[in-house]
Amino acid sequence: METDLFIPDGEIVRLGQLEIEKVRDLVLMLDAGKIPFASLVECRKMGLVETVVFEVEVEVPQLCRYQVRPSEPIAATFHKDDSTFPIVHALRKDFPQVPHLNLHIQEFPRNLCIYAERYEEIKRRWTSPRFVHRIRDWLALTARGELHQEDQPLEQILIDHVGHLVLPARLLEEADDAQPIFIDSVRPVEKEKLFLIAQQQQPQDGALSIVASVHRCSPQTHGVIYKRPITLADLSALVDRAGLDILAELRSRLKNWLNNKKSILDSHILLVIQFPKRRSDDEEVEAVDTWAFLLGDAARTAENAGDLRIRDLGTRIGLWDIQDKQVGLLLSPDTSKRGENVGLDVLNVSFQLTRLTTASLNGFSTIDDIRIVAIGAGALGSQTLMNLTRGGFGTWTIVDHDRLMPHNIARHMLTGHFVGWKKAEAVALLANSIAGDTDLFTALSVDVLAPGERNADIVKAFHNAEAILDMSTSIAVARKIVRDVESDARRISLFLTPSGRSLVLLAEDKGRTMPLDALEMQYYRAVANNDRLEKHFQTTGNRTRYGQSCRDITSTLPQNLVALHAAIGAQAIRNTINDHSATAVIWQEEGCGKVERTDIELTPVIHHRIESWTVITDEGLLQKLGMFRQARLPNETGGVLLGSFDLDRKILYIVDALPSPPDSEEWPTLYIRGRKGLRQAVDALEEKTHGMLEYIGEWHSHPPGARLAASCDDLKVFAWLTELMQADGLPGLMMIVGDPGRTSCYVGEIMKEENLLPEASSHE
Repeated sequence: METDLFIPDGEIVRLGQLEIEKVRDLVLMLDAGKIPFASLVECRKMGLVETVVFEVEVEVPQLCRYQVRPSEPIAATFHKDDSTFPIVHALRKDFPQVPHLNLHIQEFPRNLCIYAERYEEIKRRWTSPRFVHRIRDWLALTARGELHQEDQPLEQILIDHVGHLVLPARLLEEADDAQPIFIDSVRPVEKEKLFLIAQQQQPQDGALSIVASVHRCSPQTHGVIYKRPITLADLSALVDRAGLDILAELRSRLKNWLNNKKSILDSHILLVIQFPKRRSDDEEVEAVDTWAFLLGDAARTAENAGDLRIRDLGTRIGLWDIQDKQVGLLLSPDTSKRGENVGLDVLNVSFQLTRLTTASLNGFSTIDDIRIVAIGAGALGSQTLMNLTRGGFGTWTIVDHDRLMPHNIARHMLTGHFVGWKKAEAVALLANSIAGDTDLFTALSVDVLAPGERNADIVKAFHNAEAILDMSTSIAVARKIVRDVESDARRISLFLTPSGRSLVLLAEDKGRTMPLDALEMQYYRAVANNDRLEKHFQTTGNRTRYGQSCRDITSTLPQNLVALHAAIGAQAIRNTINDHSATAVIWQEEGCGKVERTDIELTPVIHHRIESWTVITDEGLLQKLGMFRQARLPNETGGVLLGSFDLDRKILYIVDALPSPPDSEEWPTLYIRGRKGLRQAVDALEEKTHGMLEYIGEWHSHPPGARLAASCDDLKVFAWLTELMQADGLPGLMMIVGDPGRTSCYVGEIMKEENLLPEASSHE
């Protein structure tokens, strides 16, 4: 069957007249039969361009999705400078419209898009046989309808453009009327495309005033656009196939503007058109392409590109005439004027980031609006917050009273532009710009420990929060939020150890049965008793002065460790908030990027009120004391207690215990604690926990079946202990361990009967 073919440009030439190396190689391979399924037809040359015409034999199925023939005539055009892909044309005049065609000014001949990669990536491994093989595979897959894979994104409606345009995310929400926008041009360097940023509020004097007119096509199967529009008439013909009468909509809209918004007639106009796309004719819309077209004079130059005003556009589409600078509306539009003299510049549209888009790009299908107060916007805090922001997680109140100093920039998310700013305000500003929302982050530049006039603001923030995240590295702050703040919010603490090598997360359960300060104490016990955490609190020893004040000193801490732990911390916070149980975790960097995770086993917290003191311990400690007792039965045994005091709030934390020293005297009804090695053991634990645990009192056991009331000997011991602790202004503490589940505790300056816990209140 005779087939009509397009004739490539140029004169027919012989092999010896060809100058381009890749063309010569391709011709030699074809002519010698080295590519068995392809045969040479002719060679052509025009200026710096050379074309090879050849026939390709294609394996096609009996029933083709697209009408590709068993033998297809192909023209491959090469440029002498070898700066871009060879242009591949299917020469058949009836070659079908199929996916993966390159868009050009002319519709025919069809230009095959055979590479998805950049030419620079292909060039180093390009050969003539591989090139022809690629064309053959393209034709075969197209015939079967398999070239575009099911998991592959849909093709773009348009692929050629003169620049980029970033539009406000909410611009399309009010697409039925004119939307004034202001354009800032980010001037490109030579030969680069334009980059334009649109805002709905005028950013500065001199910004280009443009009216955006938004339109929407009917849903289309991808791959339906045949050629690139260069005039408004071309665009009208293109979108007409997609069910949009752009000229009718423009005339209607311009008429409305003439009556109601004459002030915009001197503005430029930008057509924003949405192209809903589906994978096949019977499927739902899968994606929407948005393209923008800046209208200008068809005879424009580089100097007057886009310089067409709305009043001029109305005359060029037959809507009105202009006499003596006055606009006169025609009784009936002149539909013969279709914008042939209205040129357009195609702009590739992107939208300002939204919170949902941010979350999606980070792999999250939804956003989480949990209300969180974050205390501390330092190095770890700022980077962790930005990670969570980019993941669409949380609505935040940032609390930090410090200003950004120059030395902070070494490890902070903020840049030098923000030096002198309040950290909370700067981080909130940056976070809101990332999230595309102006009120996602709220800043409170307040000292939590001394809020002063801002106390009502901080109280309100705590009251409204669902979680309070402390990243301040201040124990005073941690104690305040857990003991002095009235809020149902769950408390969470995230901090780095002094060296920066370990990250710690402590999180209350949702019901707050395990408060943050009690979790902190169990964390200290884990550090004290885990050999792998021997250097957990070790410091670098390097400190740097950044100012003249005695407090102007900062520690050396590598940014890479801060960034590493901020990434881990952000994910951990997200997981923890979605899990309602209490958590205590340590991540320790072991070198070369290896991170070791240690999960701390938590046990239920026990609160006791004894005289004016609140005693906080946990079942883990009582179990440890019980094991010490059981190991020495039938004799009594004992040792020392370690913990911490909060003298301001009259809280005593009983955290850990040491067993009986080897020189102790142990009898079935008598125990005298020895001293051998005890001081060294206590000092070692204090050092290991960075001074967080210290000696706080004594414990001993009673024999099986014995009461937990203090004996005469116990009273003497307690009197001695009270006198010893009073020297440091501290209360005496003694615990007596009895049969399983029974423990008593004495706290006070003087031994009193009420110090003894009633048996009913004993630990069961």
